[in-house]
Amino acid sequence: MTTWHDYGAYSLANPKYGVEASVHPNRKVPVSPNMALKPGQVTFLRVHYNELDGYSLAVTTGNVLDAEPQFNGASGRVQMDSPVEALVDQFVEAGYESHFAVAYGDYVADLKELGRLLGLTVNVY
Repeated sequence: MTTWHDYGAYSLANPKYGVEASVHPNRKVPVSPNMALKPGQVTFLRVHYNELDGYSLAVTTGNVLDAEPQFNGASGRVQMDSPVEALVDQFVEAGYESHFAVAYGDYVADLKELGRLLGLTVNVY
């Protein structure tokens, strides 16, 4: 799977490929970093809301691979821990929007505990 955003913190960049200052990929105005994400284990989080159930958390994990940048902006090739086709089907069925937060490390247990404390459903994929 590829993850991408128009901006990303320089601290997330793979030092092997560096960071290049460029224009924003959509707006074509300065300045946006072109970079590949550094390798490592990551946790993805979506804070989801629907009128029927309220807020919930969607959580999944993977490993960013050592790969060159694929797009203008911050991009990374990720080997997901669950089959990508199944993830896409489950995300679409649940109505999740396309933006997820990503953090380096395994935070599944922490997010489950956060959900428990806040009284939120936590869906781990």
